Amino acid sequence: MINSINKIPRVAIIISHPIQHFCPQYASYACCKEWKIKVFFASSLGTKSYIDKDFNQNITWQHLRLESFDHIFLNGGANVPVNSALDAPELEKELQLYNPDVIMVSGYSQKFQRRAFQWARKNNKLIFYSSDSEQHHKRVWWKELIKYPFLLTYFKKVDRFLTVGNANEHYYQYYGVPLRKMIRVGFSIDVTQYQEALKEYDALRIMVREKIDIPENAIVLSVVGKLIARKRQADLIDALVRLESESTLEYYLLMIGSGPLKEELVPKAKRLSRNRVHFTDFVAPEQLPGFYAATDIYVHPSEMEPHSLAISEAIFLKCPVIISDRCGSYGPTDDVQEGHNGFVYACGDITELNNCIRRLAENPVLRQSFSAYSGSFAQASQNRAHGEGLRAALRAEKLLRSV
Repeated sequence: MINSINKIPRVAIIISHPIQHFCPQYASYACCKEWKIKVFFASSLGTKSYIDKDFNQNITWQHLRLESFDHIFLNGGANVPVNSALDAPELEKELQLYNPDVIMVSGYSQKFQRRAFQWARKNNKLIFYSSDSEQHHKRVWWKELIKYPFLLTYFKKVDRFLTVGNANEHYYQYYGVPLRKMIRVGFSIDVTQYQEALKEYDALRIMVREKIDIPENAIVLSVVGKLIARKRQADLIDALVRLESESTLEYYLLMIGSGPLKEELVPKAKRLSRNRVHFTDFVAPEQLPGFYAATDIYVHPSEMEPHSLAISEAIFLKCPVIISDRCGSYGPTDDVQEGHNGFVYACGDITELNNCIRRLAENPVLRQSFSAYSGSFAQASQNRAHGEGLRAALRAEKLLRSV
């Protein structure tokens, strides 16, 4: 575990498969000459076409930028299913060859992750741990009864926790992790893509609104996610129904995503007379920035949601946000900060949701203030996610010189 301060530290990133918002983060890490990284994938899922059962769509992720960072596909590069049984028996051999100073592990439920963890312990390597877990949603009591003592012990063996936000940090504290072992890294997005979109913000906003034929004075709400029950997109349609009698404004909801619940949501939306819902179906990640730019208020009504990628993307494109209290993206220094760039309401409470929407929709000055705060906070957050957070963690372990 001892590393000379003059030696460039080597970091091994252990991850199940290429994930479209993490790979750009690894590309950013690879640009830094203060350290070396190598990513160890157990599966090639996502690099080849596959059927997503919830989207009911053939998916191939673009812009993974695999050529931008050192990596290896284990299991012969096979498209191995990503579940708790995921493993790669040759991982220890490959780690021995790379000889890292630090192992970065995301989660603990997969055999592959635990294999890396055990190798690091056996070989006296530092362990950095990350996840997007939170304590906001309801948990099954008997599962928690089993998990609590396990994680109390497991987390004691971790050297540093790379956290994504306040709810994530509260989760670790619940399992006995002291704040001194945590470093805020934030939740990464494809920052290069979103920086480019920000430069074209006005043009993208006009293009999307004109393409969908959204009235000029309409207040555009949007929600991104699979159309499944736990995401509670139906709550937004219920809110739009009520707003027709409670507000004189015209609202236009962009329902971005696809899934089995669409069959219920489409007829539900037909109850509206003045307000409208536009179902986009599946939208490729490279097309999403235009929809965020067209949005006046982003809403995330889910009843169970870890730290949301969609919210991190939405605030980067300056969206005010309304979020349910079951989501993991809000807190005093998180993506959604009550009264600064968004509101938090009790999940399923349509009256409270309506009040939050009206408060922002009917006050353009407040909306502009929230928009500006979202944009400036997101810039700082992505700076952490794409290098500053890892640098702070390595310095805390004395693997880099402190400034």
